[in-house]
Amino acid sequence: MPSTTDNMLRLLRCSLNKQPAGRLDWDDKEWERLFWLARKHGVVTMINDAIEALPDDQKPQGDIALSWTLSAERTRYHYAHQKEVLASIDQKAREQGLPYVVLKGISLSKYYPRPDSRPCGDIDIMFPGHFEQGNALLGAPEAKAVGKHSEMKVDGVTVENHRQLTDLNYKSQHKAEKYILQYLQPVPDDHCLPPMANMVYILMHTVSHLTARNKLPLRNVIDWGLFLRANRTELNPDECISVMQQLGMAQAFCLFTQLASDIVGTDLSCFVKGKVNEADCQRMRDLILYRTFDQAVPKSLPFFPRLFARISRFNKRRWMYRYLPSSTAEQIHAIMTSFRK
Repeated sequence: MPSTTDNMLRLLRCSLNKQPAGRLDWDDKEWERLFWLARKHGVVTMINDAIEALPDDQKPQGDIALSWTLSAERTRYHYAHQKEVLASIDQKAREQGLPYVVLKGISLSKYYPRPDSRPCGDIDIMFPGHFEQGNALLGAPEAKAVGKHSEMKVDGVTVENHRQLTDLNYKSQHKAEKYILQYLQPVPDDHCLPPMANMVYILMHTVSHLTARNKLPLRNVIDWGLFLRANRTELNPDECISVMQQLGMAQAFCLFTQLASDIVGTDLSCFVKGKVNEADCQRMRDLILYRTFDQAVPKSLPFFPRLFARISRFNKRRWMYRYLPSSTAEQIHAIMTSFRK
């Protein structure tokens, strides 16, 4: 019998591919379980698109049906407000002659069958070479960068103004930063990263969730799959692999592409070169779908129990390091960082 996770993926693929779901005979309890699972993964509105296409006798009923509808409307309202904020930023940038590019999040919503079905937490933006002017334009001239960006509120929406694109902790991130920035001279008229630059940026951002946050939202994998699907004619697979090899990220590129192909339900095999470790692919899939990420080791533990807990956690994570920045120094840095948490 399919699990609730299987049912979620079934409706998610129907939504992302505009396909009928077929006959569903789910009771109210399953619809409720599905709602809370979809909410945990941030895909309620996407799945609601598939629900709206169902015959009336197969749709959820009662209070849980209302929950689906209200959550979807909330997502769409927030998306519309973000578009208004972006429009106001665009107008000010044009008046001041400041070039800018919108990153990840809302910039990737165009690849969805219905853009406002993708929840967007905040707006990520970059004014290449004009970080301070960007802060002033956004109404926070004294804002300082914490890490790679500053953060402020614009009409109730969190906006992150990027001084840099990556964390620059690893050689691969420095190489990626340099590679992407060459595509921003000048900034494209549509204020989006060109496909090759965006490919590098999306993957580096995806992997950073594993290195810096030890988590990976399902939405990131969906973004990756829809981005590759939409740009199949723009991206040369051999060139993609060549660039990723230079960054030491070819294994991660192939693994996440195969994983996204499965989750989104689309054929991306043209981008996968060589054999992907199926066991690792399943591990990564389970990490994302079942959120089995290891938590930080409590600092309140005595020294030796804390040390043993960190060693045990490292042993469980060892497979993952194959898909992180690949030089020896970078591996050691990533391992030492994990031991401090």
